[in-house]
Amino acid sequence: MVDEKFLLSGDILFIDSIGRPDLAGKAEDWVADLRETLYKRYKELSEELIVLPAHFMMIDELNDNGSVAEKLGILFAKNHGLNIEDENEFSKMVTENLPPQPNAYQEIRQTNMGKIDPDIEQQQEMEIGPNRCAVR
Repeated sequence: MVDEKFLLSGDILFIDSIGRPDLAGKAEDWVADLRETLYKRYKELSEELIVLPAHFMMIDELNDNGSVAEKLGILFAKNHGLNIEDENEFSKMVTENLPPQPNAYQEIRQTNMGKIDPDIEQQQEMEIGPNRCAVR
């Protein structure tokens, strides 16, 4: 949280989708943690928090001004991934509806961990392609 006004949700909560727990190859192990964070931890936060995800899955998630942001309360009302009551159904949705991993996923992980230092051209190449960090 930033200034008790913004929630930087990274790759766990998007405007119209939720994060995928499989990118480290541990979907079955981490799906319960994902649900705990989304359905319990985030539920305790103010609905007025403005959620700022790391990116978006579809163009309709952009606001008229080009920003990617929405109040947490609105996401709890409209985001399908936040409205699956049954834990087994949630687990099934998250683990069985996964798009292919991002094109350069392994290189992106290595970069994020500081294990490799790609030049600017390599970095741009890693960013090309669809956002595949979400499940819907």
